[in-house]
Amino acid sequence: MNFIPREQQKYLVAIGTYAAKLGLQAWVVGGAVRDFYLKRPTEDIDCTFNGPQDSVAGFCVKMWGGEKHKFSQFGTFKVQLQEGFHLDLARLRKETYARPGVLPSVAFTTSVKEDLFRRDFTVNAWALSLLPNSFGKSVDPYGAQQDIDKGLIRVLHDKSFLDDPTRMFRAVRFAGRFGWHLAPRTEQLLKQAVRGEYPLLISRDRFSRELIKILEEENIKPIFEQLDYYRLLPFIWHGITFHSALLRTQDAYMRLGILVLSLGERGANFLHSLCLPASIFDDILGAWTVQESCLSPFLPLSPYQRTLLEIMHPKLPPIALEPCLLRGVNLKELGLSARRLSGASLKVRAAQFQGKIKTREEAIKLITD
Repeated sequence: MNFIPREQQKYLVAIGTYAAKLGLQAWVVGGAVRDFYLKRPTEDIDCTFNGPQDSVAGFCVKMWGGEKHKFSQFGTFKVQLQEGFHLDLARLRKETYARPGVLPSVAFTTSVKEDLFRRDFTVNAWALSLLPNSFGKSVDPYGAQQDIDKGLIRVLHDKSFLDDPTRMFRAVRFAGRFGWHLAPRTEQLLKQAVRGEYPLLISRDRFSRELIKILEEENIKPIFEQLDYYRLLPFIWHGITFHSALLRTQDAYMRLGILVLSLGERGANFLHSLCLPASIFDDILGAWTVQESCLSPFLPLSPYQRTLLEIMHPKLPPIALEPCLLRGVNLKELGLSARRLSGASLKVRAAQFQGKIKTREEAIKLITD
């Protein structure tokens, strides 16, 4: 059967034809196959080959434009095409884990079945041939199609969650996204992994990336329901719960800010525990500071900060998020002593945050009466 969408076929036919000229076998694998079968749109396509794929990456850029990047640790090329598609081009490989929770050691293989066995769940352990004489032919040794039809998330072996505890979060993410359920043995293994506190084995860097993937999901509420049901929320941070403001945005980093602000005074510690780009960290911390101080800011907020605070506090008066109506130089012009400057500034910012004053004249009257 061939259920590869027409809009992707021109790319994959060309890749398979070029691979055949090089004497390589080629497959599209993983989540893309799952989404093709479900007729869900996808722009991230993983391809794998039974030999060096370097020239295939160069061929893709030459054919369709874009750029390529090599990740030498895994021998993988990421190709961002100008037409919007993302290609991951890898060699068939097998993985071993030196200890639980760490990235695997990689060795190349010539067996597509062995490559599929390293996947997280059976529904992602599916390959379709890209060669011209077998294009679209299914390689499904672990029952991916059957589990997709039944709506089941199933690990491929009993040590799966121990090898890579991020799969615990991935399992509930897929369950929430598709409305699927964990297969009985997989559910038993996940509950054992929770009791064994396997998520604590994950580095905070890897965990941060997994959390962002959760927050990128379109329908986030059922995923949080799964996280709560399987008692995974405390591993994100103590006190984390679903907040209705998460439904008011689709932006992952905005949703992360919502989680930080929803924790109140504990939010800063949660934020510091994550591995984030500096600009995102600073934006969230700035918004959290405004919320916790209940004071209008000295300087203009960034667009992100303003939007985040408006989402979290929709009833906040608009003037609350404007820069302080009276700055230091303005206060000095009023002839206030140095001792009174700080107190006057706090008084203005507090009143402004509450919407009690809306103009500079009202601010001056507040501190001079």
